[in-house]
Amino acid sequence: MNTARLSAMLVKEYHDLKSNFTILSVVIVPIFMAVLFSRMEGEKDFGLSFVFLMAVAFVTMYAQAVLLGEEKEKNTLQVLLLSPATSTEIMMGKSIISVVLTIITFVVALFVIDVKIESPVMLGVILLLALIFFAAVGTLIGLLSENLVQTSMYILPLSFLFGFSPMIKMYFTDGIIADILSYSPGEYIMEACLAAVNGEAFSSYRGDIFWLIGWTVAALLVTFIVFKKRRLAN
Repeated sequence: MNTARLSAMLVKEYHDLKSNFTILSVVIVPIFMAVLFSRMEGEKDFGLSFVFLMAVAFVTMYAQAVLLGEEKEKNTLQVLLLSPATSTEIMMGKSIISVVLTIITFVVALFVIDVKIESPVMLGVILLLALIFFAAVGTLIGLLSENLVQTSMYILPLSFLFGFSPMIKMYFTDGIIADILSYSPGEYIMEACLAAVNGEAFSSYRGDIFWLIGWTVAALLVTFIVFKKRRLAN
């Protein structure tokens, strides 16, 4: 892996982010929810888990997709695909900024809600898997979209679907909708995060972790396949 190329892409992403008020405004959503939950009595562990899910679903995926969409509109993505950089270097370079932004958002929310995390190591593992999954999905949407408008049309419904799937499921306890939402990555992230915050035994949420790993691997495979096809097409 060429660190010089990776550093150059990182600097470029940073400058693109500074001028993108749409992405920066998305960061406000999880922090605003954290402020609301901090003022509620009890259920702060649930509030932190929900904000955790919103941070990865909104910030990571949205930022990733929009930054790629802007690359397409500026016709700079084709130049990047034709560069000597490997597929791994390009995907990592395009993901670091959105990942760092998400981590900062979650850390701020954590201080706002002020909840003691009983299993910080497991929460870190869940965060890593969630970041990889949503960065991959954001990249996939950015690659499949033709322009920034189309990117926004795709990403917003998915952000709400993944970010609010546990809340939506509460209104559909039975039936096919509840069954479908039970397999949503957002559901697994929420359940695993809540268990890690409360320090539950790993066996109680082991299934959620395994399903999340499966979703992450599948997202990475599909994204790499689409990325390779787009690169060959150029």
